[in-house]
Amino acid sequence: MRITNAQITAMMSNSMNANSAEIGKLMQQMATGQRMMLPSDDPIASVRVLRVQREEASLEQYRKNIANLSSNLSTQEANLQASSDSMLSARDLLLWAGNVGANASEDLAAIAGELETIENTIASFANVRDEEGRYLFSGTLSDRPAVTFDSATGSYTLTGNDKHRQAAVANGVLVDENVTAASIYGPGIDALNGLHEMVQMLKDPALDATDPAVRAKIEDTLAKLDAGHAGVLGAITELGGRQNSLTLLNSSNEEVSLVNQKTEGELSQLDYAGASIDLNNYQLSLQATQKTYLKINQLSLFGLL
Repeated sequence: MRITNAQITAMMSNSMNANSAEIGKLMQQMATGQRMMLPSDDPIASVRVLRVQREEASLEQYRKNIANLSSNLSTQEANLQASSDSMLSARDLLLWAGNVGANASEDLAAIAGELETIENTIASFANVRDEEGRYLFSGTLSDRPAVTFDSATGSYTLTGNDKHRQAAVANGVLVDENVTAASIYGPGIDALNGLHEMVQMLKDPALDATDPAVRAKIEDTLAKLDAGHAGVLGAITELGGRQNSLTLLNSSNEEVSLVNQKTEGELSQLDYAGASIDLNNYQLSLQATQKTYLKINQLSLFGLL
């Protein structure tokens, strides 16, 4: 079978084009550091990389959720701690007011003024909002105050609910975003209402400081305040426990992320040493093909006569 010059030229051209294409691909891989330029380069590895990237995107969202939730819980904890401090101050004042023999009506009125300020402060802490304007202790009714004072009845009522908002912080793991005023102070908000009633009694200019009813009211208010304070401390403990859980979950997510990055690197990143050897081989092959083509083109029957 006779091989024509046209066939030789086509074979040599195809060989050089193939080598040039591989060299170009290798140089592009080495420039980007990526082994797979197209999914067709390694379909199975491409599918695995996509799965890893989807999981990594989820982990990134979990990290953001944890950061936002941790900040939110810290804000709640700080306000509850301030509320606890205010309650302790109110307790000291009530104990002072309970010293019936040492206080005149004017003294009790002065104590009432301080207690009223503390009452308003505790109510403001219960109605604290986050940076988005949501009431933190209102449960899922975050667009309304957790506690509202009704001037008609002279008492505080809950205007939120006792439900919890939740955030996803890991695969299949939800954590409550908030504690509620209902769970902290109880459905009747006895601590605040008791304090308000005490203030109104002590502000009465006709109050008889030696009246046994005053002592009894102070003791009742102290009991309600102590119960409310216990609820505040319990909520602080609960928030601290959630913060610890978030820290552990974040560490776990980071470990998974490191594994994902390692896996993705092994699947998609280029082995520069192997690529350099392949590039050198293709360059040598291209040079050999070019030299062979030139030699064949220089062959002539007249040169052999």
